[in-house]
Amino acid sequence: MLKRVFINPDDLWARVEKTPDCPEGELLYSPISVISDDTHTHVYLAGQTARLPVNGEVASDDMRDQIRQTCENIGIGLNHVGATFDDVVTTTTYVLDLQEYYKSSDERFKYFKNNRPASTLLQISGLGYPKCKIEITCEAIIETERLRIN
Repeated sequence: MLKRVFINPDDLWARVEKTPDCPEGELLYSPISVISDDTHTHVYLAGQTARLPVNGEVASDDMRDQIRQTCENIGIGLNHVGATFDDVVTTTTYVLDLQEYYKSSDERFKYFKNNRPASTLLQISGLGYPKCKIEITCEAIIETERLRIN
């Protein structure tokens, strides 16, 4: 039987919307979704950007810095469930400018060292936060016995 767990770690930025019915704010989405059975666990990370976990700001306008922080945020999410970059099987990368991305794309190699997951790269007209230049979603698969939820 499949088990589903939705995780909102304190050290990953997540969007909280304030509404008249919920003035303290309500989580818009889960940053991490975990689907597991007795043998395998699929880990889905919502799109990660260069937003800093503590305040949601983007520390730099530089694409290389944004790739680095985005990958750091992915690593935080993977670590929460006992996965690593080596467990990632697919990514989708959204960028505002392909040429700017290509000049710094080697930064990803520092994180995806041993495996190159199946990947899609898309240039789009905008991301959810105006200062962000890149967003990456990913899926990892691990053995269920490795699953831990921090």
